[in-house]
Amino acid sequence: MRQDIQCLRGIAILLVFLFHLFPTLFVNGFLGVDIFFVISGYLMAKNLTRNELKTLNDFAQFYYRRFRRILPLYYFIVFIIVVMVHLYLGDYLWDNNNRYSLASLFLVTNQLVIHDLEDYFNEVQATATSVHAFLHLWSLSVEMQFYLLVPFIFFGLQLLKQDYLKLIASCLITLFGFIAFAMILPKFAFNFMFLRLWQFSAGFVALFWSRIEKSIRDNPENKKEATESIYKLPFIKDDLLTVSLTILAICFLPSELNVMYFRPIVTMATAAVIICESQNNTMLSSNTLGYIGDISYVLYLVHWPMIVIFAPYSPQTYIFLTVTTLLSSIILHHIFEQKYLKMDWKTLVPFLFVLIMGNVFLQLSVRRENTFWNMTYTEDVQNIMISNKAQIPASWLTEEKRDECVEEPIGENIEKYKVFGYGSCVRGNGSLSIMLIGNSYALSFRNPLREQFGLNYSTFRYSSLIEGFGIYADTVTSRLSLEITRRQVARCKPDVLFIFARYYPSIRDPIRENDDYIQQMNDNIKFYEKFVKKIYILKPHPYYKWNFLNIFLQNVQHRPDDIESLHMNRREADKMMINVKKRFKMIKCSKCQFFDVTHLFVEDNKYLMFDRDQMLSYVDNTLHLTHAGLKVTEPELKRVAKEVMDTV
Repeated sequence: MRQDIQCLRGIAILLVFLFHLFPTLFVNGFLGVDIFFVISGYLMAKNLTRNELKTLNDFAQFYYRRFRRILPLYYFIVFIIVVMVHLYLGDYLWDNNNRYSLASLFLVTNQLVIHDLEDYFNEVQATATSVHAFLHLWSLSVEMQFYLLVPFIFFGLQLLKQDYLKLIASCLITLFGFIAFAMILPKFAFNFMFLRLWQFSAGFVALFWSRIEKSIRDNPENKKEATESIYKLPFIKDDLLTVSLTILAICFLPSELNVMYFRPIVTMATAAVIICESQNNTMLSSNTLGYIGDISYVLYLVHWPMIVIFAPYSPQTYIFLTVTTLLSSIILHHIFEQKYLKMDWKTLVPFLFVLIMGNVFLQLSVRRENTFWNMTYTEDVQNIMISNKAQIPASWLTEEKRDECVEEPIGENIEKYKVFGYGSCVRGNGSLSIMLIGNSYALSFRNPLREQFGLNYSTFRYSSLIEGFGIYADTVTSRLSLEITRRQVARCKPDVLFIFARYYPSIRDPIRENDDYIQQMNDNIKFYEKFVKKIYILKPHPYYKWNFLNIFLQNVQHRPDDIESLHMNRREADKMMINVKKRFKMIKCSKCQFFDVTHLFVEDNKYLMFDRDQMLSYVDNTLHLTHAGLKVTEPELKRVAKEVMDTV
């Protein structure tokens, strides 16, 4: 294997490892995966160009070599991860890990990620904070799916007899593949193999470019021309290599890059480094970097579950985790990976069969009840676990008085999954008609708000739609939700309109001249004012961490002395929300009252994230307040309800 390519692998795995270990520092490290994809494309192109595909046996030989390289270590590590998850992680994390471990066995982790990311309430299960140890296997699933496809691509490319035609075809795949990647929803494109094909084909470009260059250099008829060309531009390759390595080095910087522009640049830079075939560059001839490249496959498989299961939280634990990950990777590389790569097929096939069957039996075992996998806690921890797990799933699905509200057909052209809730609650004995609109936050606050009125209303209606911000829209889905919400308000004409929403990160963008968000807010509120007597708007809440409840329970179980660190830094949280708050201050509304509940969570310089006395989390895994968190907001909700009843 070329030393420069092994060093490239070393750079790629360092980027990924540092990104996962220090996600707020090495914010661009995920681009290491893109480097791996280009390298894989180049190596597959080299392999399939050297060994032409003519018979079914040629296809079988290619697949055998790929499976021999990838699967034994892969299935061994998956087995170990499943065992570690059930021995160390809390049982509240098992279901999601079991889902992903099964997907990993079939090498479709990326497809499960796509499925979860498209579901509003499953999205949380596919994020990096979801405390599941198989998430990193999405990229290996993409690679294996590419390996299944690539022989057929090269079977077609064999019809093109000249390398320059193959180069043109590869360039077209890369160009049009990137255009498709850029146009499709990022969450889908990121994980879908066919939309990542352009990066593998960048490796094809590197291979055919190198072959054409070599044929010109080696052909006696072109030797003089090639020599003169090199003489005239003596530093062209060195310059290209320097620029390309600089681009890769930028990925280590702590400043977040615009990935839509930088991803293709990194992809092309990787292909350029491969084309240069450097033998004397200090970085690309480094024995240390080359060795890291040698163990990169093991290190990739091992590092993420180690970080998830033994989550670092202090300098000592970071050092322990780094050393343990590197040592285990080195040991596995020498005593496992290198050993099975030397096996002949008669030994390897039974060995792989044993690994697969071991995983099958393990999957059956961890799914059985009353097995030795069942986790035991101390009585205090057990009580905390039970109390907090009772807050899962979302609060509105488990609240005591949820039956007092009845779902109704929305009567709009909108997919069912985009409607979290629409209907009315038990009629009151007052004269006020009340309507609550928004996204899932509206459903979360529905009964806590309604209870403060004590039935002193005539009707209480609610509408909770996906991306239903109520006062602005910035996506296709949010525009549909806004149109429906406007029609509902115009039709119901409530006396009092409440707007409760969790606002997405896009509204945190810097405020521009003639800011579109502010214009939309004012236009929509002006529209609502035509139909209502009063509008009450919940001010923006801080942005919580995804899967906070899982993180909280992990700390209760394993790091109780460090649990105070989970409270949110108030200064940082407020800084993140500064543009959102400025926009709200610029809203013009004669019938509006803005109210806030965040001050109820303040203690000194932090926002409290859990009840210290009862050890109940205030936030669930999906960025919503739990029952305990909603209870904290009751004084402000009660004040607002009293004001409504006294003044409207």
